[in-house]
Amino acid sequence: MEVLVDTSIWIDYFRGGAKSNELDVLIDENLITTNDIILAELIPYLKIKKQT
Repeated sequence: MEVLVDTSIWIDYFRGGAKSNELDVLIDENLITTNDIILAELIPYLKIKKQT
């Protein structure tokens, strides 16, 4: 079973949000997946975050 992780969850994760620990478990267990649309939404956020 894989879990599709949406953009809003990733942004919350990178901000250290309340559900970060749960996503860490899924990452450690290699149970996450994403798609091109989510990556297209996430990459600009990561570029902005890197600049700050």
